[in-house]
Amino acid sequence: MTRTLRNNAWTLAAIGLAGAALLACDSEGTSTLSGGAHTYTPVESPAASAGASTATGTSGSGNGMVVTTPAAGGVTPGTGGTTGNTGADPTAASNANISGRQVNYGEALRTASLKLLGDLPTIAQIDQMAITLDPTAQATLYASFVDQFLADPRFSAKMIQYWRDTLKTGQQGAPVTGVPSFDTAATYAAEVVVNDMPLTSIFTATSGTCPTFANGTFEPADCGNNAPTTGILTDPGLMSQYYSNMAFRRVRFLQETFVCSKFPAEFSAKSVPMGVGAYTSPWDFDSIAGGPTAKINFQDTSSIICADCHTTMNHMAPLFGNFDANGQYISTGYQVQVPVIGTPMATLADWLPPGQPFAWRNGTSVTDLPSLGQAIAADPDVAMCAVNRIWDFAMSRGDIVNDLATVPPVVTQQFATDFTANGMSMKKLIREVFTSTDFVSF
Repeated sequence: MTRTLRNNAWTLAAIGLAGAALLACDSEGTSTLSGGAHTYTPVESPAASAGASTATGTSGSGNGMVVTTPAAGGVTPGTGGTTGNTGADPTAASNANISGRQVNYGEALRTASLKLLGDLPTIAQIDQMAITLDPTAQATLYASFVDQFLADPRFSAKMIQYWRDTLKTGQQGAPVTGVPSFDTAATYAAEVVVNDMPLTSIFTATSGTCPTFANGTFEPADCGNNAPTTGILTDPGLMSQYYSNMAFRRVRFLQETFVCSKFPAEFSAKSVPMGVGAYTSPWDFDSIAGGPTAKINFQDTSSIICADCHTTMNHMAPLFGNFDANGQYISTGYQVQVPVIGTPMATLADWLPPGQPFAWRNGTSVTDLPSLGQAIAADPDVAMCAVNRIWDFAMSRGDIVNDLATVPPVVTQQFATDFTANGMSMKKLIREVFTSTDFVSF
């Protein structure tokens, strides 16, 4: 379904487009942002703690572990965070599927353990939950188990896997000399979560962003690819993985991974009829390269949707153009090609006319990769995307972009508010989601 929708969108966008411009718009040659040909092997998790259960049974209502969800105004079990967020749908009273759920801490314990540790809870944990009958005591006990999971070394391995899936990258076998590791970005992002660092570190850290992970321990290391270190934005593995004509695939990766939506990313308050369609970008139409002398005419009005996307993309892509196919940063010139006859190396004029700034968004100009990282970190859409991805992870949903697993704002807005108030701590966010009413109700 996703592939069909994506192919249809690109087909509509391509109608009437000149051949060179078509290549620029769809230089990846794929219908989804799949992360290229690189695959990965599972992270080796530390040994399970002594006494871990291998039982496969689940807790039922006969063992005192099922609690009816209280009515509005009652004490809601399983609440996480510091602001009283229940994660509940405010329309639950009118939704039979939601109002009919029951809180089941036994089932929640099993699910949380598998997701956060990759193992079942211990027999001792299962038994302790089974003999705890008071609803408030159950909520407290369950929350304490979640805290234990978040402190367990196996949680680190699960977070590396989570970020491999999110970034769509990963290392297969030992790194080859001259080729970057495709695991360092996911490993650093996992380290940010496990060590309770703010999400913003993923976009702004200036050192130690290419760590390794062994025996349950993160070993910090610099990437050494000559780039001005900017979190994982300058990770050589990611830059290699998403290498493409004019660096557009790198920009698209950022948008889909950290904003949770596809291009176009910006919309003006009022569209302007142009060509056979409508121009919807807030940027001036002539803010991108175009015209009869341009290698790629991004101002071609026969397919105006290209300008809708590229007014954002072209103000960002040059910042990633200095990374070569192996993710090495070459300060002396751009290392990406223009998809026209002869495939010349790009120049700044291929993206932007003279005087145009680099930018994250219209009105948010940047000067270099570090300032781009700061702009991304400050964008509330990025925070909301992180929250929605954790929600989908907890609820066993697909990718928010590729699988269209979007989340209604009413479901996660309070989580996002708490996330920002808690210093963008992913660890606290995970605790809050995994102890929310929606997660413990079945």
